[in-house]
Amino acid sequence: MTGQRARTQERGRQARRRVLEAALAEIAERPVAEIQVQQIAERAGMSPARVLYYFPSRDQILAETFRWSERQLAEERARVLAAAGDPLARLERFVALYLPKGRHDVSWKLWLEAWLRSTSADEMSRTADELDSDWMADLRTIVDDGAEQGVFCRTAGFVPAFNALLDGLAVHVLIGRLDPARAVSAALDEARAKLT
Repeated sequence: MTGQRARTQERGRQARRRVLEAALAEIAERPVAEIQVQQIAERAGMSPARVLYYFPSRDQILAETFRWSERQLAEERARVLAAAGDPLARLERFVALYLPKGRHDVSWKLWLEAWLRSTSADEMSRTADELDSDWMADLRTIVDDGAEQGVFCRTAGFVPAFNALLDGLAVHVLIGRLDPARAVSAALDEARAKLT
């Protein structure tokens, strides 16, 4: 019986992952507001009813896709930041990971959706708050480490102001007003001016 239960749970995990992968693929191709459960189900090779068995609503699919995508980014961020010992190099890598890679960056499309829903305090908004605090904790650690090592000066309020700058630059990349490489350069210029 235990073996059967384990196989059933594994099939469930695989099905959930297929749904999340399908949702990410849909998000990459179209505006989030246009995505329907039917489209996700077709891409995952499932019926809509089966998708809704694992995720009770479209919003639940989007929130779980957001969490899953950001978990992958968090793992990458941990690896990349650990490989860069110097605080300035860590800050440069942080900024490059934070900002969108282009106009159709899937992660950022999900962030924008979460921000749009932030006034209603639904699951996407709560998820965004939780994930944003992880990003900001990493940034705060980089800045604090740099200050302790004498690489950065201590600047009160730098982290929230820099976060706002990064978000503004991200929006400009997403609407096509700013090239991603230029956004990274602008953010790093500002950080160096404030911290060194």
